[in-house]
Amino acid sequence: MDVEIISQRDNSLLERKEVRFRVSYPGAGVPERQEVRSKLIAVLDASKDLTVLDHLKPEYGRNSAVGYVKIYANADAMKAEPAYMNKRNFAPKEKKAAAESAPVAEKKEGK
Repeated sequence: MDVEIISQRDNSLLERKEVRFRVSYPGAGVPERQEVRSKLIAVLDASKDLTVLDHLKPEYGRNSAVGYVKIYANADAMKAEPAYMNKRNFAPKEKKAAAESAPVAEKKEGK
């Protein structure tokens, strides 16, 4: 997976750096959000606790996607982020296998 930085700007009012990027993944499917976020943290030399991947949109007919990431200066500045965005970036992802292995309620037999 290769990352190309398209644009980068400092937003002093919200105390963050805003980065637009393109990620290419030849011969593979769209990578998961956490995988892309980890790669961006390494490339941009950012703190994992202050980096928020806003969106990742695959480009039609290509093995690439464009996205937008925000890197905050401190934890206080992150209060501007909505709760659902923090959950998307920092909450552990639930496994589908655990949901599938849950017991299914037995159907009651009819008359």
